[in-house]
Amino acid sequence: MAELPPQFVAIDGLANFRDIGGWPIEDKDGKIVAKVRKGVFYRGPDTRTATPAGIAKLRELGVKVDFDLRSKGQIEKLGGPNPMEGIERVWAPAFPDGEYSPEKAAARYVQYASDGTEGIVQAFTDILRHGAPAARIVMLHIASMNPDSPSACYIHCTTGNNRSGVFIGVILSLLGVKAEQIAEEYALSGVGLRPTRDAAVERLMKSPVFAGAGGGGRARAERMVGARPESMLAMLEMVNKTWGSAEGYFKTMAGLTDEEIKKVKRVLTVREGGRSHRRKGSVWDSTKAIATKLWSSLV
Repeated sequence: MAELPPQFVAIDGLANFRDIGGWPIEDKDGKIVAKVRKGVFYRGPDTRTATPAGIAKLRELGVKVDFDLRSKGQIEKLGGPNPMEGIERVWAPAFPDGEYSPEKAAARYVQYASDGTEGIVQAFTDILRHGAPAARIVMLHIASMNPDSPSACYIHCTTGNNRSGVFIGVILSLLGVKAEQIAEEYALSGVGLRPTRDAAVERLMKSPVFAGAGGGGRARAERMVGARPESMLAMLEMVNKTWGSAEGYFKTMAGLTDEEIKKVKRVLTVREGGRSHRRKGSVWDSTKAIATKLWSSLV
């Protein structure tokens, strides 16, 4: 089995589970002044496939809250939520019921699977606009934590790719992580979902959206379950153009105050002692090298 980047955590029954911590935050001179705190915020897929051993591992990691971004219809179709003893589930849907109808979901599938970045950025914009109440729920919870000893939380959609990726992307941007590194973090889903990729593509090919696309249907389905770095870069550019910055998004759309944003940053970051930019042998260098190798094998 190929080596996975260090962000990934083995959870029995869950693919694509990882820690968003460890990414560097630089000052204007390129020196690392802080990092995203490890062991506090995890992302990944729907927990219904987690085994008892996997759930026990989540508790071992200190996960106390599970933010579920899925819509009501999605959850009901799969038999309801998956309760996990000792972990509170907080429902924070990225879309209200009417916005995740089969017809609208199919339209978003087309956007996710389109060439270039225009379609997927529109889909990501919809997530940010409709999901602003969800973003507020997540961020206020983080702001309420004790920054000296925060408990861990987990955010997921279905595969832990796009809805989760959008929110994680703007949060990392708020914390000061560079856009290129946020795009690398997003692209890790291409690695994390590798074990389930073929099955997901086959499942999508049964949908008229992809089956009716002629010879290009499979390529579109593969893009649908992928995580292209350029998609995240284009989304972050859109956020800056639309709201001025990630902070502008959280203030304007999620209604966060300056003090609440400061509290989020205190919880999710740790200061560094003025280390130089991207030192050889750092976690970032290791992650980038591994992710680049594995990502190239997927495309």
